[in-house]
Amino acid sequence: MRNGSLSSPARPDAPLLQHWRAEAVRLREAHWGPLEDRAACQAALREPARLEPRILARAAWLARHGTLQDCLDQWTHGARWALIVLWLAAGLAGIAAATAALNQGQGSVNLASALLGLLGLHALTLLIWLFSCLPGLQPATALSRAWLWLTRKIVRGPDAALAAQAFLSLLMRVRAWKPTLGLLSHGAWTTAYLGAIPTLIVLLSTRSYTFHWETTLLSPQAFTVFSQWLSSLPRLLGFPSPDHQTVAQSMGDAASAAAAIQADWSLWLIGCLVCWGLLPRLLSLAVCGAWLRLRIQGLSIDPDLPGWLELRERLMPTHEILGTDGPAPPVAPVRTDARAARLPARHAAVLACELGPDLPWPPDGLPGTVHDLGRCDSRADRQRIRTQADAAHLLLVCDARLTPDRGTAAWFDELKHSCPDLRVLCLGGPAARRQAWDQVLARQNLQQVPDLNTWLEHIGSARHD
Repeated sequence: MRNGSLSSPARPDAPLLQHWRAEAVRLREAHWGPLEDRAACQAALREPARLEPRILARAAWLARHGTLQDCLDQWTHGARWALIVLWLAAGLAGIAAATAALNQGQGSVNLASALLGLLGLHALTLLIWLFSCLPGLQPATALSRAWLWLTRKIVRGPDAALAAQAFLSLLMRVRAWKPTLGLLSHGAWTTAYLGAIPTLIVLLSTRSYTFHWETTLLSPQAFTVFSQWLSSLPRLLGFPSPDHQTVAQSMGDAASAAAAIQADWSLWLIGCLVCWGLLPRLLSLAVCGAWLRLRIQGLSIDPDLPGWLELRERLMPTHEILGTDGPAPPVAPVRTDARAARLPARHAAVLACELGPDLPWPPDGLPGTVHDLGRCDSRADRQRIRTQADAAHLLLVCDARLTPDRGTAAWFDELKHSCPDLRVLCLGGPAARRQAWDQVLARQNLQQVPDLNTWLEHIGSARHD
């Protein structure tokens, strides 16, 4: 089932989706050979006379008239669910970290240990990300590997790897992988702090804690300088800033410190998480979003890539119609075969698809109201059928002794989109071959009929209705 938003002409596809789809088609043809694209190229030639829009239009036609668009949609949904799972896990980790920071024992909280547990790993990973943004350095891939691994677990199938490969290849080509990883990482840390900060507020509002500094080597002056430096940003947002006397009192008997001092330390700890944890991640998330948007705007088709280089002559033919330079000479009327003329619409027809010569055609008992489109055994026959197949009901008679291939499936798909009621009759063939036909027709959502009479009864009841 196609995604209606993707196929609606009123909502053009985003540039990222268009190029992702084209890259998936290119990789698919590179791995498994060219697709049957005559109709796709005809649709692409209606686009402006530039190679890029025609390549994108050809890829869109092939994806929507095959299974590739469904594969991309499934991978997109799976990637979103994987991202949601990772961010939910990060939120739970933030809740656990906040709970552990306050539950150090008997309600007494070592501020240095709490800050290290809540901001230490965050500061380290943020510095690593900043250094990875420098040219020539590779970003960390642990979170991205977890995301891709989880996506593979959610989305299974032979084409799932193709969708992921095309997506990564496209992002690498426009150097958009670093901001993509930044969105993953900063989104996870933002979710973690959105879980940790409310948890701190709830715990500090419902339980009694005492805060203190503990040291063996450092002096109270060192903690005063450290706390004043950390308070530089929270002070701008109205959070309390402890002075030298408050730090000195907190290094003594923490239980004897005034309740107001304990409340100030609680707000100071929350302010440090907001200003040194949440806000840097939100800012980095916004920067990565703008960076990624800028890279995506630079998406373009490289015509020298394998797969697209071969399309230049077909999508940009060297011959052009320059116009008429004089009146055309009189042409004598030409007699045309009645079967080559386009048949009237809303009729019923039968077509033999690569039927063996030992199987008679047309079938016995075919009424005169059903048009015979003849045999279809070559490209020329398929082109003839394209000009004739405008039937409301079409019966495709196949030789089940042959093995269906991708070309056969593509031809079925093309006929299915030109005929509203397409059914298939398979003649002969061993059980193994019939099973292969059943699988192909099931993937194409095509119904089979056991014999000609059953199909005639079907179209008779349809006309009666």
